Amino acid sequence: MDTVKIIRIASLAVAVIAAFVTIPYVALIMVILGLAWGFMGVPEEGRLIYMVTAVTLASVVSSMGPIPVVGEHLTAILGNVSAIINAGAVAVILMIGKDRITE
Repeated sequence: MDTVKIIRIASLAVAVIAAFVTIPYVALIMVILGLAWGFMGVPEEGRLIYMVTAVTLASVVSSMGPIPVVGEHLTAILGNVSAIINAGAVAVILMIGKDRITE
């Protein structure tokens, strides 16, 4: 298993677990995982899809709230995933900037 897969699995695990359990410094953990995912796990040809995913996920994160019983939990999980993906989007933006400067 390569490093990127481990980062993805750890990111999703933290997103799900943090929806049910209080984890100290969870925001910092999600930002670090998201930045690592963005720097290491998004190839150049996948940057546009990643950025569209970040924007779309941020806009629909609260759409699961009205679902009875599980809506709150799904909203919390999607919110955590959105935070991780958005941190990765910052890394992608930095990578694009670096690529433009070093051309």
